[in-house]
Amino acid sequence: MKQLLKALRARHSIVAAKIDEEQRRPQPDGIRVRALKKIKLHLKEQIMLLERGDAMKATAARPKALNFGSPILAGR
Repeated sequence: MKQLLKALRARHSIVAAKIDEEQRRPQPDGIRVRALKKIKLHLKEQIMLLERGDAMKATAARPKALNFGSPILAGR
């Protein structure tokens, strides 16, 4: 999982650099910038989901007495 996160973060950085590069052009291609931003957002969402999954696993590994998750809100 850590390799996947590392790869997603690297790709996110590459896309961010491409966005910056395109925006620095004398006449940036707005459609290309928009498409790259969508890709960047999608990558960020994937990264966040994986990080949240890792955090959930760490929380689940704790003894029950230390798990402060609210069972009332779990169904929402």
